[in-house]
Amino acid sequence: RCRALARAAVDAGAQLFEHSEATGIGNGEVRTARGVVRAATVIVAVDGGLERVLPELAGRVRTVRLQMLGTAPATDVHYPRPVYARYGMDYWQQLPDGRIALGGFRDAGGEEEWTHDARPSERVQEALEACLRERVKTRAPITHRWAAPVSYSRDGLPLVEEVRPGVWATGAYSGTGNVVGALCGRAVAQLAMGGKSDLLL
Repeated sequence: RCRALARAAVDAGAQLFEHSEATGIGNGEVRTARGVVRAATVIVAVDGGLERVLPELAGRVRTVRLQMLGTAPATDVHYPRPVYARYGMDYWQQLPDGRIALGGFRDAGGEEEWTHDARPSERVQEALEACLRERVKTRAPITHRWAAPVSYSRDGLPLVEEVRPGVWATGAYSGTGNVVGALCGRAVAQLAMGGKSDLLL
């Protein structure tokens, strides 16, 4: 989906600058190590580390590490649709080739999970593995373990707003970015262009 959007943007005349880390955002500009990009409107659309990019959000947004693991194709179980447990804290799905992708158990890591560190932690991975064997009930070997920082908002709602004149932000999806991220991206683009969004009340 992201690549299709990028192609459509380039076809419409947009310029994309990949691998250009933003080092600062000012009024009408984004500073990078390679130069400055100027624009009438800047949209910050990141999840993890949002409060680092826009320090004024530090009291409302906090970054946490979410973790997952993946298995080889599992032939001993069949899950035709995604499964959510503990009110969405834990989740898994079986991919078409039989592999299991399992995530969650952030609470098993305690306060240590409130971090920008993207390396898996032992306590959470142990909890994920226990769930894989005891609840998902597969013996498929684990082939991958990974983690990623994401932002959570204080009230649990995603952020879509103009945080300073000409600088808009979307993020803080509180672990639901796969579901609401694209919708919030569309909404912030509509609002930043001076219009209204039919996606927001």
